[in-house]
Amino acid sequence: MKWWHCILLGVVLTLIFGLPFREYQTQQLLPIKTVQTERTAEGIHIVSEVGEGIGATWNDAVEDLRENAAGDVFFDTAEQAVFSDRALAQEAADSGILRPAAQVYFAKELLEPETLNAYLTAHPSDRKISDYSTAAPVSLSSSRHSFSAKKGYTA
Repeated sequence: MKWWHCILLGVVLTLIFGLPFREYQTQQLLPIKTVQTERTAEGIHIVSEVGEGIGATWNDAVEDLRENAAGDVFFDTAEQAVFSDRALAQEAADSGILRPAAQVYFAKELLEPETLNAYLTAHPSDRKISDYSTAAPVSLSSSRHSFSAKKGYTA
């Protein structure tokens, strides 16, 4: 009968002092829906609903945005990308930071980031970020069939 007292005492102490779980600090996850990019006198300027970044190149601007954000920024969740010129679209596509299926738009000036995603979702683009990549296409071929990332499947 004494062992019941030990179990009851253990349960009470566990409830009072808690289980010995390790505490973790979790950072805020910041998925991007729409990213806008323009060329300025300072370099490349990136604007999204989670923050802004400026750098000499696309990669530098992405790093600046990630460093200044309040959490972990995810560019591969972007559904749309708005660029001021085709060269910026190519630089972004070649970096591999954006997902290949992200829709591409062009605009002369930056737009309001908070409402832009809803507008662009209602007006889809036929252009994808993968269309602007200047990287060499990946080719898989066998004796009967071949696949090229640029051309698609051929028999």
